[in-house]
Amino acid sequence: MPHHEAFEPLDTRHIGALNVDYLAFRHTVTGARHLHIDADDANNGFMVAFPTLPQDSTGVAHILEHTTLCGSERFPVRDPFFMMLRRSLNSFMNAMTSSDYTAYPFATKNRKDYDNLLAVYLDAVFFPLLDELDFAQEGHRLELDGGDADAPLVYKGVVFNEMKGAMSSPTTQLWFHLQNGLFPTTTYHYNSGGDPAHIPELTWEQLKRFHAAHYHPSNAVLMTYGNFPLLEHQAHFHDWALKRFSAQS
Repeated sequence: MPHHEAFEPLDTRHIGALNVDYLAFRHTVTGARHLHIDADDANNGFMVAFPTLPQDSTGVAHILEHTTLCGSERFPVRDPFFMMLRRSLNSFMNAMTSSDYTAYPFATKNRKDYDNLLAVYLDAVFFPLLDELDFAQEGHRLELDGGDADAPLVYKGVVFNEMKGAMSSPTTQLWFHLQNGLFPTTTYHYNSGGDPAHIPELTWEQLKRFHAAHYHPSNAVLMTYGNFPLLEHQAHFHDWALKRFSAQS
């Protein structure tokens, strides 16, 4: 199968049980990995994922996932992700933070829509604005709890409020305390989504440093699925993002 000159093939195999072909590539300059599943399926998918290993419970990976989607270099508009949710023909669009990785997937049957979403996603993860006000909106900020100047100050924020709700569940509390005790020396010791007691400890500068350390092509896995041409995927990866980077350990 033809591939872009900026990528070198690593592996090819046919998976008979699914009637698909699996192909693995490496971007020769940055080391970014591209995993492609060639399938006779019109619903084409894409995902970019990064290993993200928090060393505390401030929710830095979770807040970064939200903040990257608040505008980027090519798309310096308010919440391009949610704008595309409304106007796109996607069959799936999301972003998610796990204990040790962060992923940004989408799927669509429309080729033009696929390219539009790919441009938004690549620019969001590799060239986000990471504006301080977006950090305050998505992460944490102090607000008056009421309409008058004498009202007490309280913490607010999209992720802060989300995790307050999540951590109010006894089952969730049990799970995180169990994980905390079982893994005292690894990243699984921490709450990657963010513990509301520790989220306010995160600073904007720490968020930007976490992005620089983790959201680099050398740390990225790009995954594609469906019947759209492999060569065109790789051309977009290279032209829209990867050619601006060098390798990083």
